[in-house]
Amino acid sequence: MGCLVQDVMAWMEEAFPAHSAEPWDLVGLQVGDPVARVEGILVALDPSLGALAEARGLGASLLVTHHPVWLGSLKAIRADDPVGRIVWEAISAGVQILCAHTNLDRAWGGPNDLLAGSLGLERIEPLAGGIGRVGLLPREMAVSELCEILAADHPGLRGAGARAQRVRRVAVCCGSGASLLEQARESGAQVLVTGDVKYHDARRAEAIGITLVDAGHFATEKALVPWLAERLRQASHERGWGVSVWNSEGQGDPFWDPEGQPGPWGSSSGEV
Repeated sequence: MGCLVQDVMAWMEEAFPAHSAEPWDLVGLQVGDPVARVEGILVALDPSLGALAEARGLGASLLVTHHPVWLGSLKAIRADDPVGRIVWEAISAGVQILCAHTNLDRAWGGPNDLLAGSLGLERIEPLAGGIGRVGLLPREMAVSELCEILAADHPGLRGAGARAQRVRRVAVCCGSGASLLEQARESGAQVLVTGDVKYHDARRAEAIGITLVDAGHFATEKALVPWLAERLRQASHERGWGVSVWNSEGQGDPFWDPEGQPGPWGSSSGEV
């Protein structure tokens, strides 16, 4: 019973191959020792100081996240730098950090399929090489009705671009996907649902005649945490690791509503 970090890395590579990540992305083990023993796994969206504290409190020695600790080149590890502090604290606490980012986004059944499934999309196809999805709603509906469905799990929606009256074909891209506007339009989608929409993205959507719905970066990705934690629990059982896997309870949307800040989300389950 038990496993090493490299055993989890091998499973992650099988499930979410690094070669499927975007060229600019950093995935895999970012902080830690591949041959360190895994005492427990915490899955979180972001590699934050809060997630590290949560891992320590649970006795987890491996933090698996969606977002990398850093992108680009890290020139120094300093405790007085926000990114350096995370690396410093992780090493000091003996917590390894392993991430799966755009390679996870491309995975069938992963975050984009979870978002597509929440809308009831059918006949789902890859969008832009699999970094997004496109499919059909069960029936034609008004954009306002589509937004009502989304609003249940994605508060603070914003719409932009063409004001389509009725829609059937919808594209989705979890996180930050406004760069896919043209590909979504070319796929026949009348709507693109994503997050991190900027002013000029909205103007571009107007220009090319597609409806753009900003459902939030966090809100479009949060479902991947319990999903990935469950996949890791299954792997632990099937491969005889015998380690507990938790999904983070401590991370919420960094954007808050002035009328009431959202609380923590997720379910903490230490099932093996």
